[in-house]
Amino acid sequence: MVADYMEVVTIGTGTCVPSVRRAGPCQLLKAWGYNIVIDMAAGSLRRLVRAGVSQSDIDLILFTHFHPDHTGELLPFIFASKYGPGFNRKRPVLIWGPEGLGGLLKGLVEAWGHWAEPEPEKIVFEEIPVGLMTNQQFPPFFIKTAHTQHTPYSLAYRIEGPDGTSVVFSGDTDFCDELIELSKQADLLVLECAAPEGKKVEGHMTPSEAGRLAAAAQVKRLVLTHFYPECDKSDLLGPCREYFKGPVILAEDMMRVVVV
Repeated sequence: MVADYMEVVTIGTGTCVPSVRRAGPCQLLKAWGYNIVIDMAAGSLRRLVRAGVSQSDIDLILFTHFHPDHTGELLPFIFASKYGPGFNRKRPVLIWGPEGLGGLLKGLVEAWGHWAEPEPEKIVFEEIPVGLMTNQQFPPFFIKTAHTQHTPYSLAYRIEGPDGTSVVFSGDTDFCDELIELSKQADLLVLECAAPEGKKVEGHMTPSEAGRLAAAAQVKRLVLTHFYPECDKSDLLGPCREYFKGPVILAEDMMRVVVV
């Protein structure tokens, strides 16, 4: 039976820093028979299988930006689509990302040759313009994007289901008005919070900033993720809840959150 709701699985909730507790960044959205993956750190394919999603079950991959900890599994995914037994799909996997996605693919092919060349009947790439908020259609979903303050071409994604339910994935970002606007009254905001309070890192959020942004956007629920190891020793909820009074979830790897 196809689920008529959206469920987020936090496949990896860490960063580029190796951690026993947390894998690198990767989120899975399961809804209406589709599997949408947001970012793919190295090792994500194996963890997706643990969540019940094989490489041939993925319908859409959304890259927020092209840092290695967010794209490390792209080459293994292409390779698995070419040579992995059982990769059978009636329609190609779509891979969307900001400007530079084509350049990333070109670099992989230059380094790895034909092993990295995707077969067009299996994978289709599309670059999304960064300059303006865009509204892409992936029936039955609408996917809106906005530029974030991390790299010159980084994007956040808002995915709205046919019943209007919405979830926003920030990717890596600093506090910015564009993300507030994209997240307005979202049912769930999956927001990065890489640094503990008092240890601000440019291009990333602290707990109080995350709370301020979620409050300004009037989201219904907030999931914090993308934690450097020192976050696990710090109070993240306290500073966040000073500003955001709604439910806050500190993500752990393989956690499931239903979007309602």
